[in-house]
Amino acid sequence: MPWPPEYQRASIDFEKFMVTARDHAGLATTNMAWNMVVGVLHAFRRRLTPHQALRFADQLPPAIRGLFIEGWNPGAQVARIGSRNDILEEVRSLRREHNFSPDNAIEAVGFALFSVVPSDAFARALDALPSEMRELWSGVGAPN
Repeated sequence: MPWPPEYQRASIDFEKFMVTARDHAGLATTNMAWNMVVGVLHAFRRRLTPHQALRFADQLPPAIRGLFIEGWNPGAQVARIGSRNDILEEVRSLRREHNFSPDNAIEAVGFALFSVVPSDAFARALDALPSEMRELWSGVGAPN
């Protein structure tokens, strides 16, 4: 079996993801986007059961999948979903002194995911989310 293409282009896909998140958020650098991306991915993960989180992660490109599960304790209590503002505040709390997450941070990361995840896989990823969280990323892009 040949080396799977998603692993061959992992660095390219991750760079595209970071640049898209940066640009959609209106940030100047991918360094500024880093805490936003990590914060959004981890805030979403904290609100998923292990089964939901693994179903979601399975649809992500390898580097983003690794970032999504980085430092995860699957036995931790699942956080209540709360409001969009609750999630955004959690995103902004990650390394607060170096966090430049704008008001559209959640949408920016969703848009960036949509740019690198095929539309059918993105739909499966959304299906893994509770409906309240799915709504945060509904309509982030057109089929690719």
